[in-house]
Amino acid sequence: MQNIKLPTYPAPLSRICLGTASMGNEGLTDAPVEKAFAILDTYYAMGGRFLDTANVYGRWGVDETNASEQVIGRWLKERQITDMIVTTKACHYMPEAHDVSRVTGEDMEADIEESRCSLGLDTLQICLLHRDNEAVDIRRIVDFCVKQVQAGKVIRFGFSNYRTERVQTAIEYMGADWQQVFVGVSNEWSLAMEHAEGYNPPDGMVPVDAGLRKLSMEKSFGIFPFSSIAHGYFAKLQQCGAVYADGVWSNTDTFRGRKDWLTAGNGEAYNRLLAESAETGLSVNTLSLRYLMQQPNTISVMSVSRPEQLAELAKL
Repeated sequence: MQNIKLPTYPAPLSRICLGTASMGNEGLTDAPVEKAFAILDTYYAMGGRFLDTANVYGRWGVDETNASEQVIGRWLKERQITDMIVTTKACHYMPEAHDVSRVTGEDMEADIEESRCSLGLDTLQICLLHRDNEAVDIRRIVDFCVKQVQAGKVIRFGFSNYRTERVQTAIEYMGADWQQVFVGVSNEWSLAMEHAEGYNPPDGMVPVDAGLRKLSMEKSFGIFPFSSIAHGYFAKLQQCGAVYADGVWSNTDTFRGRKDWLTAGNGEAYNRLLAESAETGLSVNTLSLRYLMQQPNTISVMSVSRPEQLAELAKL
């Protein structure tokens, strides 16, 4: 597993971060504890040392607990793992109250305390604010995030689903030493999304736009894209035998992905991926991930449902 060194974090980070949103909650997923442990074991054996979770992961399931954090905490303890860097996220709204923002200092502190307990970590390595509330002054948000770093409860904080303008204002407000507290941004990004013309993500999620990429290059903070293979977009096209030729898509009647993303740009990308897959033997999913790995300061968040799906990642 390759590593990358960001100026905004004191240790190298794995080039691919393992997403764990579906782990641990049997009512939410087909990845209960035993399968989660198998995936975590495989990723660790490959040299992977970077996990992504959130306090809200699992709360949509039957148990309605932070199941992902809990299963990671069990794994860390039982395997006696001390060199795994874990990103968690706080301040997401509750599933039963989508319209009630939890972007407050009090909610951040409560989530951090629960996450520290569940993960078995005295200090959270990275904590991202999971959602924004643009009615709140970003300087106020920065203040309560920095407070957690200064208290020793978090090594670095960051944002998830925050627009470029808000990120830039936050960095300017933090001043010259901002890299000592702030790590980066986790927004939606994938090769397929890159060519999705006029894409407007649902439910308050925010994509990585050209402005955020430019700001990241200027300031050298991390970008941690989620949905990095667009839920297997190109693999689903391949499975249904989709064809893009002479500017026209065909054989997409049984395609189970977003048909509004069937653009010329994605058609050209799809054909390139098919050709590279035939040449290298790597899947189109894995090859689409390579696009993000080639971007500066970028660490893709990648989830799998079976341990064997991780094998190809070692070849990137």
